[in-house]
Amino acid sequence: MNTPNLPVTAADFLHHIQDLNASVQALQANTYSDLIDADGHQYIDLVMEGGGTLGLALLGYLHVLESAGLRFIGIGGTSAGAISAIALAAANTPARTRVDTLIAALANMPMAEFVDGRKDGDTDAMEALQAWLDGDASTFRKVWKTTQVLDNLSEIHALNRGVVFQRWMDSLLRGMNQGQPMTVKGLRERMNALPPLRVRDSVDPEDFRSLPKDAPLWEDIKGVRHYLVRKQRDQLCVVTADISTETKVHLPQMAELYWPQPDEVNVADFARASMSIPGFFATFQLPSLPADDATRALWQQHTTWPDRCYSGNFLPKTHHFVDGGVLSNFPIDAFHNTSRVPLRPTLGVKLQWDEHNIEIKGLPSVIGGAFNTARHAMDNEFIKHNPDYKRLVGYIDTGKISWLDFGMARDTKLALFRLGAESAIDFLKNFDWEDYKRVRRTLVEAFADRA
Repeated sequence: MNTPNLPVTAADFLHHIQDLNASVQALQANTYSDLIDADGHQYIDLVMEGGGTLGLALLGYLHVLESAGLRFIGIGGTSAGAISAIALAAANTPARTRVDTLIAALANMPMAEFVDGRKDGDTDAMEALQAWLDGDASTFRKVWKTTQVLDNLSEIHALNRGVVFQRWMDSLLRGMNQGQPMTVKGLRERMNALPPLRVRDSVDPEDFRSLPKDAPLWEDIKGVRHYLVRKQRDQLCVVTADISTETKVHLPQMAELYWPQPDEVNVADFARASMSIPGFFATFQLPSLPADDATRALWQQHTTWPDRCYSGNFLPKTHHFVDGGVLSNFPIDAFHNTSRVPLRPTLGVKLQWDEHNIEIKGLPSVIGGAFNTARHAMDNEFIKHNPDYKRLVGYIDTGKISWLDFGMARDTKLALFRLGAESAIDFLKNFDWEDYKRVRRTLVEAFADRA
């Protein structure tokens, strides 16, 4: 039986998995990447799936990855994965340990407060949610509680504003940034503050023969391959959906389409845009930039619409963003390059096994099935055409735990953390970096032949 929803400390979580410590320590001897620092840490890119309140399982997974000696350069995610990605990226520079400082903060998110209705003090949305999640609730109670939120749906087109979450995310990031808002510029500098890195001697230079000779990835100095950090770029990738232009949006890469000063944007806005579950949270809204030639050129650069779509006053007055999961709940392609074998892998973590045997029993299952099909199709299509990624993806079997459990009890939080940790151990035990590179080498040659 679950205990009350009491605060959970980082020590509580780590104590809950202390019997796994020996297994985690054994993982430190394995090879996961060809990019390493002076302390032997191995560098990877990481992408995390969305999944509502199930995102707590990501903390256990990340704890094991970091404890096994992995450090993160590129970090991406959608919805709950975006929240974890942004918090992880902001917590410190890549060489530093970051996960354990996040555990208590993210595990004790005031999730019930995020169900914030249409105004302060509005509890109708939470009561309606609890009625629908309660398997013992009568149909009359469900219908009655639903009628009480019709004003929410009419006024804000959703059950909740999302204001409390955005304030909380901003406060979390300020706590990591000396009380100041975490801007795109500031986060970019933090994520690109890499320590000196070297490339393993075992790397075959032939894998990088397609690169321009004036842009090598490393420099050989006295027999040591020193990794060359070139032009800074955004190592964060948050996915959201702009439903007013039917556009899949990567942030901060496409921020210049929406903000007049993209480098000064508060990164908490990205989390708010990516987690806006349609109907549950109000859309995240931004006024459009003037549809002048400069804006037109930017949209033409980032999108592939027919030419007529860029004519005249081609943008809506207001952009509405919803949960990126409606298009790409698992953006595993965020850091992908088909032209060469990578120096570091892009590891992915999914919060649930994808279902492929679903009984449709009425309108709710039709709507839910359509939504799930849409949000998984694009990611599955990418993996279909890039089968090497199957070797990079770990799964956390969260079972029947609800992704809308905003009143999550302490024991459930601990259980999710442990599920994440156990899944990461299982994945790393079976990950074969050299074998993965052999597969990638074959695919690179295949892509080159097609070209």
